[in-house]
Amino acid sequence: MDRPLDGVAVVALEQAVAAPFATRQLADLGATVLKVERPVEGDFARDSGTATGTRPEPNG
Repeated sequence: MDRPLDGVAVVALEQAVAAPFATRQLADLGATVLKVERPVEGDFARDSGTATGTRPEPNG
């Protein structure tokens, strides 16, 4: 099944919540997404936990 953004490439230079959510929507529509993060730390929002209140394990 063809998706509207098949064949489109997106370079994502973002962090936190809103921008990655929007990028996920682009990927769901077929875009190939390359997310660039800060060296070593990555996206600071990755350590903020989830909607259920749980926190991810470090380096897990």
